[in-house]
Amino acid sequence: MVAPIQNMLAKSMLTHIAISLTIGGVAAAAFWNGVVLPNRAIRDQYVAKERAARA
Repeated sequence: MVAPIQNMLAKSMLTHIAISLTIGGVAAAAFWNGVVLPNRAIRDQYVAKERAARA
């Protein structure tokens, strides 16, 4: 009777790992597209403006 319980725990563990990796990937993509890329665009505009002012 121990084997079925261990198998259920293994399936549950794999399910939880898969769900957490999926949620983590979605959160990382949202952070990248919502925070990092807009900040990079703002910084690139600032650098381009400063370079134009020097030239």
